[in-house]
Amino acid sequence: MGGALPSAELAGLRRIIRLTSAFTWLAGLVFAGQVVFAGDGPAHLPLAALVVVVLVSWLRPARYPWPAAAVEGVVIVAATLVMPTPQPVVAFLFAVTVRRALCGAERYPVKALPALAGYLVGLCWWLAAQPAAVTGPQLAANLMPLAGLVVETLALHEAVRSTRLLDRANRTLDAVVRSSPVGLALLDERGTPSLRNERAGELLSWTGGPDDHVPCPHGPDISRCRSGCRTAGEPVEVELPRPDGATGVLAVQAVPIERHTLVTAQDVSKRRRLEQVLRARAERDELTGLAGRAHFLHLVDQALLAGEAVGLLVIDLDGFKEVNDADGHEAGDWYLVSAAERINRAAGPVAEAARLGGDEFAVLAPGHDVRESARLATRVLSELARPLTGLGHDTVIRASVGIAVSRPGVGTADLLRDADTAMYAAKREGGGRIRLFRPEMGEQVLARQRDKADLRTAVHEGQLVLHYQPIVDLATSEASGAEALVRWQRPGHGLLGPGAFIGLAEETGLIVPLGAKVLAGACEQAMRWREQGRALGVTVNVSTRQLSTPAFLPSLDRVLKTTGLPPAHLTIEVTESVWADEAAMRGLMEVRETGVRVALDDFGTGYSSLSYLQRYPFDVVKIDKSFTGNLDDTGRTAGVVRCIIDLAEVLGAHTVAEGIETEAQADWLRRAGCDYAQGYLFGRPDTPENWDSHPVAVP
Repeated sequence: MGGALPSAELAGLRRIIRLTSAFTWLAGLVFAGQVVFAGDGPAHLPLAALVVVVLVSWLRPARYPWPAAAVEGVVIVAATLVMPTPQPVVAFLFAVTVRRALCGAERYPVKALPALAGYLVGLCWWLAAQPAAVTGPQLAANLMPLAGLVVETLALHEAVRSTRLLDRANRTLDAVVRSSPVGLALLDERGTPSLRNERAGELLSWTGGPDDHVPCPHGPDISRCRSGCRTAGEPVEVELPRPDGATGVLAVQAVPIERHTLVTAQDVSKRRRLEQVLRARAERDELTGLAGRAHFLHLVDQALLAGEAVGLLVIDLDGFKEVNDADGHEAGDWYLVSAAERINRAAGPVAEAARLGGDEFAVLAPGHDVRESARLATRVLSELARPLTGLGHDTVIRASVGIAVSRPGVGTADLLRDADTAMYAAKREGGGRIRLFRPEMGEQVLARQRDKADLRTAVHEGQLVLHYQPIVDLATSEASGAEALVRWQRPGHGLLGPGAFIGLAEETGLIVPLGAKVLAGACEQAMRWREQGRALGVTVNVSTRQLSTPAFLPSLDRVLKTTGLPPAHLTIEVTESVWADEAAMRGLMEVRETGVRVALDDFGTGYSSLSYLQRYPFDVVKIDKSFTGNLDDTGRTAGVVRCIIDLAEVLGAHTVAEGIETEAQADWLRRAGCDYAQGYLFGRPDTPENWDSHPVAVP
């Protein structure tokens, strides 16, 4: 392992420091001898001993406390008094200050002051004792060495401090290079490494000495690599065999730094594997394993660029929501996986199946014209239609399939939109079928989008109008209430009945704000009638979707409190489809607990079940006009109507017959025990203003 190698200049400086340190010891020893042999007076021997103590203190160079500095100052002052001339003291002063500088003592200039001050004091004392020696040349001879000493020792101190900083930086760099998980090598102009770590050897299979050239994945010398390793661009990733037989991925990069090149080598095998996993997740749907939406659209782009015909199928499962709600999300996921397996099997090797999201799938069929795409769609439906077991009961996967085939100038988004449009056309026609996109379908889609926008405007800008149809008590022949029926006063189209827009409102979710406006308007009108002395209840149709929202019950309470209408004078009317929605049924029972009456509309035409009627009692059962309209034609229909009336009576509910247009129908229902009736015989739906000017005509 090669670490941080010192430069030639740094090595030379270290040699000078060692020589200087040796000189200081020599100067100190010589000075001690001079004090012993050349000193004068009785104090010279104790002074020599004190010099030896100072020299011994140099054996611990890392610590220079202030007492040691004070002792050195005392020694120098005393030496000027016992020595014949100050010159030997200058040599010792040089040794003391240089020693301090070499050891890099903290606050060196300050701690050197006692020694310098001691020399000046001693020099002044010596000159005062020998006035004849005080001449200009003599002063210069004693002071100039002192000035040079100060300058040189300061410079030496800074040089030593810089050397130590360089040493510390080299040690830090060496530790970083050694511990780095990245292989590092610094090459000179000849390609020889001046710095490297063991990791570089491991990754590059480099076992040579520090003078050997650094190899790369493409050859034995990275400095001469012609495959892009010795560039300043992006790292070159190369797959290399490992000793364990696996394949690793190595990222190598060489970056020029002045006259050197820094080579980095990093094992990116884990990152590459993670990228492959993420790419697979992005390309494949996690649940079904089919192609994901983004990857599928990329495949469509590529197929269209090839220039051949491209068939695209969009497949939407019919009734998936019911499976999810009835059997739970785990069953729903299993249902989707089963559908995906069958779609993929039908697609075969020539087509690519994908899951676009939710219960919507797609199949890309390059080279398929209209006829071949239609055959492929037929195979998909046939495969899905095979009995499916696993939900506790046999079921069949039904789906609506839309087909679009590429044409000149059509891009991916257009092709997908066309297939989607055809699929929705198949779904609107009842599902379980295949539809090929035709240009007029696009016009229908645009028209439907306009209808949605206009309906949204109608809901929020007051274009909805409420008409009321009387509900007559057959026993008294008097109007006991009215059913609120919404109309759309659409600009340019006239007055539209609910059949023209309720389905659209359900599809877009506008049924919720629309229903809230109808409910509020009907309650307000019922209160106006009460203020006029007409005790008429009001019936409002509420959709299953509206009833299943958590906000419905609070909004109902708010309307009743705001208008002041007694709950018993309001009837919420629902169809039998509410039984298929648990959330809506819970909401309906909560509504009934408030005192609001609940009516079951179109009884006998949907999901009629005696068990449901028994578990979820209704206040009113409405007999559909498909039964009452045939009372004169067949005795069987009359028997069914009589059974409904009797059943309602047993369950404690009132009956309302709809669609009554003749007096004979009204008489028959009266004799059969029906409680209420409504229909053109008693009045058409109309505005409240016309009700006031034209009282209801009851036979």
